Amino acid sequence: MKKSIVIVLTALAVGGSAQAASPDVGTINAIIKNLDLTSFPNSVGPRRLAGRTSFADYGFVIVEKSSNGASIFSKDKGWVMSFRVLSTGPRSLQLCFHDRGLGRPGDATVPSYNATSALVVSKLPRGLWTAKQVRAGFANCKNDPTAV
Repeated sequence: MKKSIVIVLTALAVGGSAQAASPDVGTINAIIKNLDLTSFPNSVGPRRLAGRTSFADYGFVIVEKSSNGASIFSKDKGWVMSFRVLSTGPRSLQLCFHDRGLGRPGDATVPSYNATSALVVSKLPRGLWTAKQVRAGFANCKNDPTAV
């Protein structure tokens, strides 16, 4: 009996740590290329255009990668969208997504937009990855403003 419990606990520990491990560069690149920004609430909502879905489609072309995510800036560096990969699975990911107005050089005012979203991203066979905001958030990523 004790041996069974140890085996189960070991399996859970190994499985859990693999899922929460840092993503590989390929995963981060795929998110940058394939995440459908029109599939969840964010600042591109008011300017959505047919056929446009990616960061690049909306002018976010300056990329700074980290070990667990990336920051993607608009061409004029007046806006940034960033994400951290919280966990990975065979068909989905958990992301903490940040969307913030920075203001452009020379602007007298800075946009007040600053939002965080806990997302579950589903990998679709046709290439795009769609995201849904998790109402309750995750332990290490809370929606701000709170999801409605």
